[in-house]
Formats: sequence, structure tokens, C-alpha cells
Amino acid sequence: MDKELRILFVEDSETDADLLIRFLKRESINFSYTRVWSKNDFIIELKKNIFDIIIADHSLPQFSGMEAYRIAKKENKNIPFILVTGTVTENILTEYAKEGIDDYILKENLLRLPSAIQNVISKKKIEQLNYDLEIAQKNITDSINYAKTIQNAMLPDTALFSDTFPESFGLYKPKDILSGDFYWFKKVENTFFIAAADCTGHGIPGALMSMIGIEKLNNLALTTNEPSEILKQLNKSIETALCQSTLYEHSQDGMDIALCSLDNETKILKFSGANRPLWIIRNGKSEIEEIKGTKKAIGGILTEQCPNFKSTQIQLQKGDTFYIFTDGFADQFGGEFQKKLTSQGLKKLMLDIQNIPMNQQEMHLNNFLEKWKNGAEQVDDILIIGIRQE
Repeated sequence: MDKELRILFVEDSETDADLLIRFLKRESINFSYTRVWSKNDFIIELKKNIFDIIIADHSLPQFSGMEAYRIAKKENKNIPFILVTGTVTENILTEYAKEGIDDYILKENLLRLPSAIQNVISKKKIEQLNYDLEIAQKNITDSINYAKTIQNAMLPDTALFSDTFPESFGLYKPKDILSGDFYWFKKVENTFFIAAADCTGHGIPGALMSMIGIEKLNNLALTTNEPSEILKQLNKSIETALCQSTLYEHSQDGMDIALCSLDNETKILKFSGANRPLWIIRNGKSEIEEIKGTKKAIGGILTEQCPNFKSTQIQLQKGDTFYIFTDGFADQFGGEFQKKLTSQGLKKLMLDIQNIPMNQQEMHLNNFLEKWKNGAEQVDDILIIGIRQE
């Protein structure tokens, strides 16, 4: 060991202490030391100085080496501790193990002391590193959980959605504590806006993008009731917010989104999408009308021209059901061969559950997903919104 070890000897016998010191010097151990033999002096040294290791005699006149270990532990001193003993019994070994003593050395076998010192110091360093990592992980997790509270506060109140559309559901399953998928809805006079968005990534990066997206949508919904115009302006806003309109270094983050506006009086549904579709199942029909979105994400890779997003208008009839969603459900691996469910698999599933109420559809989708995963990890955030026209 090149570094000088600071050793605290707890030894009342001058002869035994000299023996330990001479032996360590003979083995070319680089060390300095302090020696104590009373309980009070031991406590004072613990509070006053920093030691790399404590080597204590098992039997002392005023107190024992085991008591010294308990005092060090109580003082929250995570210092490597070696007991030196003349004899060892099964009861003593059991006590050592129970208390957590790092190692013990028989006085007749001091040859093992150098390697024991190295081993217990290395062990303590690993233990301290693991402890530090646990604390760091806890702090990070606590911060993420608090961030989840902030993100949830940004999401719209689901009570407004349920009151407006009694026959509806929203299946929302983040992959991590924070989600890159977000739902959004807002009522402006007779128009109700609904969106399902999938931001770049998931977890913390996705959550940050989601909060930017929600804030921008809340403002844009007050300027126009046209989903295609909202997406066009949203694209500009995201590019500006993330400096994507510059030719220098910039973020390529963005989002895919399906955005609808529904007039509660005329039952006219307007749709515009950025890489996300709208699915409609007409009342009594056994097929899905798919209206695809524009093949362009919101934000992301810099383009020279600001794209226009296609707009589609649909007249809904009583009993018609429409869905907007992100790609997480269809991209989930599972089943017998651990393959993606795919969009075709999701379409079949949606058709299979058309004859049941919307709240039961949500439960069926959730139960199907868990069965499909069959213990596999969820690969992405999941969001599906379904509304049946009454």
C-alpha cells in the first residue's frame, strides 16, 4: 500500500502493541498510528481524528474490543475493524458474525494481518461505494417522483373529459415513472379538442417535451379551431423553443400527435395528424376507417419549408366510435413468439371489443396487454383514447 494508513490501535498491553507495530513495520506497511486503551480515550480519538482502520484487542481491562466496535458503529463511523484475539470459540465466531465484525486475527497468526488489512479496507470501500450509489439513486428517484407530480399537474383534468363524453376511456400506461406520451383536451365554446401525443423518447426527456407540448397546445387552441392550423403553429413553436430553426447545433426532439376537434352541436369531427392516424368504427360495421396523418413529425429534423398538415372532416353518427393513440400498444412485444402486436393486431383487437361499453373496452385492453406481455418488459409508453358518439 503506497498510501499511509492511519491506524487506531485499541490495546492495553504495551508488549502486544509493540509486537503489532514491529510486525507491520517488518512487512513494510506504510502507516502512522494512535494507541488508546480506555473507553473515554477511544471515543475522543473517534471524534477528533480520521482513521483508515481500527485494530482492537478482544479483551481489555475497562471494556472489550467488541464494545469498541459497537461504539464506532454507534458513532456512525464506517471504519474497517479487525479484532485481535488469543483464542477463538464457536460462540465468539457467532458473535463476530452477528455484530458484523470485518475480520479477526489470532495472535499466533499475525502473518495474516497485512492481507486482512488490505481485504477489509477494500471491502469497506466497496460497501461505501454501494451505499453512496444507493443514496444517489434514492435522490434521483425522489426527484423523478416529484417531477411526476409536476407533469401530472400539467395534464388536463380527466373529469372534464368524462363529463363531456360519458362513453369514453383513456388507457394511459407510462413505461417509466415519467412519460413521453401525453393526452390533452380542452373545451373552447362548443368545440372540444382531444389529442394523443408521443414525444421523442420516454422518461425524463419525453416528459420535458410533453410539458412544452401541453403549454403550446393550450395557447394555440385559443387562436383557431382548425386542428391542421394548430399543428402547423405547434411545429413552428417547437422549432423556435428548441432552436431548431437555426443552422447551428440544435435539438432534433419533437413529437408525433393525433389531434381532433369535435363540435358538440353538429357532431362534426375534424382531424389532423403528425405521423399518427385516426381510426373510426361506424355503428354496426365490422371494419375500421383509417385516416392517416401527414408523414411529418412536430419539430425534429430541420426542414427548409414549414409543412402543411392535412385536414379531414368527418360527420359522426350516433354509435360511431373513434380512437386516437400512440404507437406503444402496437409495438409491445409478447405472445407465444415474443413478437410485436403490430397495428393489424391492434385493429383486430378493437373490432373484437366493439360490442361492449367503452369502460369495459379499457379493462379488456389492459387485461389483454398484461396477458400479451406474459412477464416481458413494457417497451414504450402507451396511450389510447376512445370515444363513442351518443
